[in-house]
Amino acid sequence: MPRLRATPRPYSVRRTAASFIASIALVAVLAIDHTAATVYAAQPLGSLGLNDGVPLTIAHRGDPAAAPENTMPAFEAALASGADVLELDLRMTADEQVVVFHDEVLDRTTNATGALVDRTLAELRTLDAGSWYGSAWAGTRIPTFDEFLPLLQGSDARALIELKGLWTVEALRPIIAGIYRHGVQDRVVLASFELPTLLELWREAPSLHRAVIVRRLPEDPVDFAASVGASTVVTSLRSFRVDPEAAHMLQRAGLTVVVYTLNRGDLWQQAHDLGVDGVVTDAPRRLATVQGAGQG
Repeated sequence: MPRLRATPRPYSVRRTAASFIASIALVAVLAIDHTAATVYAAQPLGSLGLNDGVPLTIAHRGDPAAAPENTMPAFEAALASGADVLELDLRMTADEQVVVFHDEVLDRTTNATGALVDRTLAELRTLDAGSWYGSAWAGTRIPTFDEFLPLLQGSDARALIELKGLWTVEALRPIIAGIYRHGVQDRVVLASFELPTLLELWREAPSLHRAVIVRRLPEDPVDFAASVGASTVVTSLRSFRVDPEAAHMLQRAGLTVVVYTLNRGDLWQQAHDLGVDGVVTDAPRRLATVQGAGQG
């Protein structure tokens, strides 16, 4: 495969007291478990070596090639596709209920307009979240997180759960409680772009795994991940164009590496060549087929 030549600009990360404390905490974890590899193997998303050298297939918002994104039919289709991990997005309603939804506004994927946060759960229950995708999906509803959890519980899949926007500790508690109530705490990773959200989550539920999402890797991605107690880094494929060895460096530090969102075979091959642990895709069925053929 030809080398990609684009050179993204790295961004700096301001060091804070929280980062220093977090770095010490990560070192302490590694000291207790003796090796970074031990921590790496214990993570819900595991490691490339534990998955026969093939990156995990992470179904982006379920299987949006088969059903409306972030709906129960999409997650069921993703499981049927053989995806290893279900990826989903969480937002909070006006009455502080947790629902599975990606956009800030309702316009694109429902028959309503305006901000989701301005609607109560009862109001959201009346909306059609399927007709935009096709008439066969008319009447599909926006699911709650509590409706998603039994599906995950009854499967062998794992989940990468993105918390959209900023979350307070009070808002996070129902999510944490639901995860433990359904016994899936060892199969979920909670992810966010927002560092304050990850820090709140770390303080409230330190045993749950966290993923930090960044569009481009910072100058010191290991220290950056440590600053929020993250065990996984989710980033774009472009992050590795400057330094193709960055994935291995992160993995040597005990971190799982995931890239998003790749829907073409050539990009999947690039991710495989880089040695990343997981690939987020809108086409989990097709990726599973390609990877299965590659193993044969």
